[in-house]
Amino acid sequence: MADLNELQFSPMLKNSIDIFPWNDNFNTGLFEIDEQHRHLVRLLNALATHVAFRSDAIQLNEIFDALTAYTVYHFTAEEAIWAEFFVEDKEYREHHAVHDRFVQRLNHLKDSQKSRPSDQVAHEALDFLARWLASHILEKDRFMAYTVLAMKQGLTLAAAKAQAHQQMSGTARTLIDIILSLYSVLSSNTLWLMRELEERNRVEEAFREQRRRLEHMARFDPLTGLPNRMLLTEYLQKIMNRVVEQHGGLALVCLDLDGFKVVNDTYGYETGDRVLIVLAERMECLLGKDGRVARLWGDEFVLVLPEVMGMDSCVPWLSKLLMIASGVVDDGRSLNLSVSLGVTLYPQREEITPSSLLRQADQALYQAKLAGKKRYHIFDMVQDHEVRGHLENLEQIRQGLDHQEFMLFYQPKVNLRSGQVIGVEALIRWNHPQRGLLLPGEFLHLIQNHSLELDLGNWVLDTALTQMESWRLQGMTWVTSVNVSGKQLQQPAFVAELTNRLAQHHHDLASCLELEVLETSALEDIAQVSGVINECMRLGVQFSIDDFGTGYSSLSYLKRLPARTLKIDQGFVQGMLQDADDLAILVGILGLANAFHKNVIAEGVETLAHGEMLLDLGCDEAQGYAIAHPMPADEIMDWVTHWQSPPSCLHRPVCSREEVSLRRQAVKDVQK
Repeated sequence: MADLNELQFSPMLKNSIDIFPWNDNFNTGLFEIDEQHRHLVRLLNALATHVAFRSDAIQLNEIFDALTAYTVYHFTAEEAIWAEFFVEDKEYREHHAVHDRFVQRLNHLKDSQKSRPSDQVAHEALDFLARWLASHILEKDRFMAYTVLAMKQGLTLAAAKAQAHQQMSGTARTLIDIILSLYSVLSSNTLWLMRELEERNRVEEAFREQRRRLEHMARFDPLTGLPNRMLLTEYLQKIMNRVVEQHGGLALVCLDLDGFKVVNDTYGYETGDRVLIVLAERMECLLGKDGRVARLWGDEFVLVLPEVMGMDSCVPWLSKLLMIASGVVDDGRSLNLSVSLGVTLYPQREEITPSSLLRQADQALYQAKLAGKKRYHIFDMVQDHEVRGHLENLEQIRQGLDHQEFMLFYQPKVNLRSGQVIGVEALIRWNHPQRGLLLPGEFLHLIQNHSLELDLGNWVLDTALTQMESWRLQGMTWVTSVNVSGKQLQQPAFVAELTNRLAQHHHDLASCLELEVLETSALEDIAQVSGVINECMRLGVQFSIDDFGTGYSSLSYLKRLPARTLKIDQGFVQGMLQDADDLAILVGILGLANAFHKNVIAEGVETLAHGEMLLDLGCDEAQGYAIAHPMPADEIMDWVTHWQSPPSCLHRPVCSREEVSLRRQAVKDVQK
């Protein structure tokens, strides 16, 4: 790989040109890519020096060799990153094609030296490289990098690309135009004139002006003219120091527009840009010379409110800010916009950096959005610690999944009246490296509505199917129940992915698989869930409704939901011996199941008395601690071999309605 040292490009060379001065604002956020971009820029500047001064220290062929070698290396490294995230995506293919065309053009320029003057080739190469690098670094690679960074935060490719487009709106084009404007100063005629001392001073001044423009661009938002995050952070540090010295106070407010995306999507980005400019002017006018407004990105702004000693003096400001987006009119259209505010105060009990203060305000803004928008939320330190703790828990679960710390236990399900083992239920456990074996109630609630809920659910399905295949090879064909969440069922590709999972195993496992879904999840979207159940049943997969009786069940619901089995919630089962209402609910569920030809199983059978009462009521199938605790898969076969239903349960007759009524009355009498 060619290096600048091989070009003997000494930093002490007096006549040198930085046609493309690097600024950290050009960084994409991906360190490896940014470092390579810097190197490409140094090679471009070496070429500019050759053109301007015909420097003997730098030979044109050596520059072409270095550029060719390094760009091939850079493209290979860059495409390896893109390929990981843009699988089969048009953006990746187009990017690869651009790289190929660049190398071809560079080789063509190098070869053209044989038939054209060297200076003419150098000028053409400089023009091509300056314009190509500006577009490559500041537009194409920046968009790809923003997309990658968003995907690393959990967004899908489509969502990440949409966010990247929004981040690029109004900014990338301005960056490129400034760079190209800078190059225009170094046109062919100007570069030749730079050999004359008097003209060199003028060009150097032009460079200084361009540097000032670039520095301004690096610190100010090009659309609104407001300070950006970099300048805001510098200002915050200064004013925070002043607040401490003068024993004063300030409030930091993150402001986000509600409804801005609708405006953009409906009327276009030009309308959105005009709205941002109007609101920026309104905020500056409201705060006056003592306050400070900055634009972070998109429709998010930050305001520094001076002389705020507490919430009492902050609330009047917030009330005015909540009205800042009212009455915005563009092209005769009244736009429906409002704002959400996240607020934090300074000083605080503990030392804090400007970046941390910004994070607090941003977190408060997120809470305001969650609460319904068009309101403000004050940062809460206690809540912050809770959120951090939650994020730490999620990371531990993710690591546990990566390190294979999760395992499945299986709890047998039996027919008490016949003594037959009818199946098992797969129950997840976490073998935590510090806390030992954890039950689902200690961690599943942490991943609710998080992507980890799908990851862990898919792991359970895959693990259970593998175990089912092992049992099948041993001649065991009982039904294995696997719990699935409502979030899993709502995935558009759930049935297709389940079909693929089943196809990966040598035996027909569909008929031995039962999926259990919570009744409350099924009721969230009964039409969608019913459709998924019907598709799964066509594969041969069975369904049961877990915790039945807790979700405001209705006759209409039972009629529309095609599940084969109702699993009575353990709360009713465990309470039926002491609570007449629980007993009445249980009797009612059995009646509904019979009327709709549903199978019934009771969970939470903890004593022999519970089992006997269920049999008296006509419920034969059960699971619970009185039958067996959940156990590892390798213990199931031995348990099945030794299992026997209690003598009092075998072939026990069902009670008549009159006997059931007497039982209910007896329970009522005990309650009194």
